[in-house]
Amino acid sequence: MTAAAAASTAADRRRRWLDQVFDEPASVRAVAIVRIVLGPSVIWHLRPFLADALNGVTYLDVFQQKWWPWVPNAPAGLYVALLWTGVAAAVLMTVGLWSRPATWVTLAVVAYNFFLSETHFRHNRAFLIILLAGVALCDNGRVLSLDARRRPPPDDRALLWPVWLLRFEAASIYFASGFSKLIDPDWVGGRVLHDRTLRYQDDARDALGDTLGGPVLEVLGARAFHWVLSPVAVATELFIALGIWFRRTRLAAVWVAVAFHIGIEVSAQVEVFSVIAIGALAIWVTPSTRDRELITPRRWVRWLDWTARFDITVVAGASWRMVDRDGTVLEGRQARRFVMTRLPATFLFSQFWRYQ
Repeated sequence: MTAAAAASTAADRRRRWLDQVFDEPASVRAVAIVRIVLGPSVIWHLRPFLADALNGVTYLDVFQQKWWPWVPNAPAGLYVALLWTGVAAAVLMTVGLWSRPATWVTLAVVAYNFFLSETHFRHNRAFLIILLAGVALCDNGRVLSLDARRRPPPDDRALLWPVWLLRFEAASIYFASGFSKLIDPDWVGGRVLHDRTLRYQDDARDALGDTLGGPVLEVLGARAFHWVLSPVAVATELFIALGIWFRRTRLAAVWVAVAFHIGIEVSAQVEVFSVIAIGALAIWVTPSTRDRELITPRRWVRWLDWTARFDITVVAGASWRMVDRDGTVLEGRQARRFVMTRLPATFLFSQFWRYQ
């Protein structure tokens, strides 16, 4: 191939990619799943502010450092009303009633509360706002919603350019976190995690008890343990950030990301970050539905196919048989294992690496 032909081919690929991102509608089912996850997460996020409000305490009663002087301070009564409005909108967002307006209202309340004071800042709260904005920009009520039941749309497709923004943001978070640790000798050398372990060892001992806590802390408190753990943690974040972009490594990156966030949730207090980060992994699902044919004797496959990966025919007593997008046919145990890798509720337990 000549240089001119190669350049033309690359230009055609870029043009097709831009058309796919900005002009071609695709399934918003994955965005709807994120919307459903974000609703309860917003309620949990607002819970401490509401608890303080019920006790007569608002942001006006504590130290406040405004982000910008032009952000208005709401009176206490109006502030509490806004918090409850956010809760109501989050409920509507979850069930998919007036999905898009409810998502915009939820975003407005969470963002306003966030920007009232710099003391409200947390990385997980900023990520929550970003996800809400991305979901609000999509026509997310076309599927998995009461809106779709009341007025069924022609299909579940809409423009997905906001999803590409969310993908970039999500991958950037892993990359920025991993890269900043990689260039920090205290982090990659294990000193940070070792110091943190020693600082909270009493809390761990109280939680585990003396019988279990002693042996566990003896291992976790060893400096050599963190010489190994810290580089592994850094490599994990970088692998997620890069591997999630490529089809061949994406499923493995998602699996690692889920395990990574479960580990964070167990070992640290990160509010709603673990839940929304795991939920946000749905944005990496290929935005097409029912493009694989499946014959199965198990009715539960249809119930667990939340992302609509398969066109399912349930036949009692039949053998598993799956036809992939490219025409590849899998039967029996191979078909069953492949299906398990594509169901959100089962992929963690499947031998996914054999069927990328």
